[in-house]
Amino acid sequence: MWKVPGVSASATVIERIIKRPHARRRMETNHLSITLRPFVLELHGRGYHPGSIRAYVRAVEHFGRWLQKKRIPIRSLTQRHPQTFLKQHLSRCSCPKPAAKSLVNCRAALGAFVKFLQQCQFSVTPRKKAPPLSVIDRLLVAYDKHLDQVCGLTAETRQLRQRHAREFLEWQLVQRHLRLRQLRPQDVLEYVISRTRRTTRSRGFGLTGALRSFLRFLELSGRIAKELSGAVPRCARRRSDQPLRTLTRPEWRRFVSSFSRTRPTGLRNYAMALCLGLLALRAGEVARLSLDDLDWRQMALRLVKTKQQRQRFLPLPVPVARALVTYLKQGRPRTRSRALFVNHRPPVGEALKPQQVRDMVRLAFARTGINAGGSHVLRRTWATWAQHRGLSLKLIADVLGHRSIDSTTRYAQLNLDDLRQAALPWPKIKE
Repeated sequence: MWKVPGVSASATVIERIIKRPHARRRMETNHLSITLRPFVLELHGRGYHPGSIRAYVRAVEHFGRWLQKKRIPIRSLTQRHPQTFLKQHLSRCSCPKPAAKSLVNCRAALGAFVKFLQQCQFSVTPRKKAPPLSVIDRLLVAYDKHLDQVCGLTAETRQLRQRHAREFLEWQLVQRHLRLRQLRPQDVLEYVISRTRRTTRSRGFGLTGALRSFLRFLELSGRIAKELSGAVPRCARRRSDQPLRTLTRPEWRRFVSSFSRTRPTGLRNYAMALCLGLLALRAGEVARLSLDDLDWRQMALRLVKTKQQRQRFLPLPVPVARALVTYLKQGRPRTRSRALFVNHRPPVGEALKPQQVRDMVRLAFARTGINAGGSHVLRRTWATWAQHRGLSLKLIADVLGHRSIDSTTRYAQLNLDDLRQAALPWPKIKE
């Protein structure tokens, strides 16, 4: 269960947040009263604003009154009940004030409340038989196992490919009433054309790649005829004579110096920027770094949760090590999380998401006036500079975590200055 800091201390905190006595009495008489007080203390400990805490409490109280009306005991709570409350009750709710009725606020409040109950091991799932999986669900479970154990892909990549596979199956099996054995190359081509007609080039690449992977799985498992994956067309690549965007040395210095190291968030963002630029990490790899991945004796960083699920060790440069030590001593908030980089805003202490790392880089580029894309520019810049220093493509591929050197050649750009020197005409010899 949860830990309460003390009756007097907790009462003082709750009176400071829930100032009105009748609001506190309403909390105590609610169907979820046994959980509301610890929930308020948990939100306060995570750094939530008192106004946000009060809004969350009103949403949970509304949910508690609905549970009481439905005669659902607290011990029988599951994740299905908040979804039913949001979809069925809130859309046609006529409860009097102060019942919270905003769908966005109630969804956020109940999401935090359910997560709090799970951490406290309070909610108990009733012993009911799970509904049988459909044919599509069973197939996707087998496909996810294949992507995890055979292909070694991360959870994010597997989730994206499963979504494309589900859309393909629903289009073919549900809408067109076809069986897997009846699939023909014309069906695959028609599906790709219908899906990529109104989409961007990058999404077209993702769709065709995911569909080709799923059809290969069906071929390997004997569910469809072989060579059907070859019917997936390849999106035309837009060739450009210009090299891919990389940062210059002055741009890199401007980018790094844009982080204010007098604030905790600035120390965190500065350390993440050095991990991206000096270690050539992906945004997802930076977000998934753990305190256990740092080996201070060997001055190395161990990467386990990578895109290709390949563990690799990287030496810690001195600037990166100093930035991490400064952040851990002066910037990182107190939290039970083992994640290296955590939120400094509510919910304080939770691990950052990859999109937050990408947003940090984009904001820094906009702040410094650098015309560049996302965090991959830093990764490409490191590879280009490493090649200019004379490192082999094999070593660069090992640092980047690429299985194939062909993937590395897209990151490492040629040294144009060296090529210009090599293209100079031969000196004329006087006879």
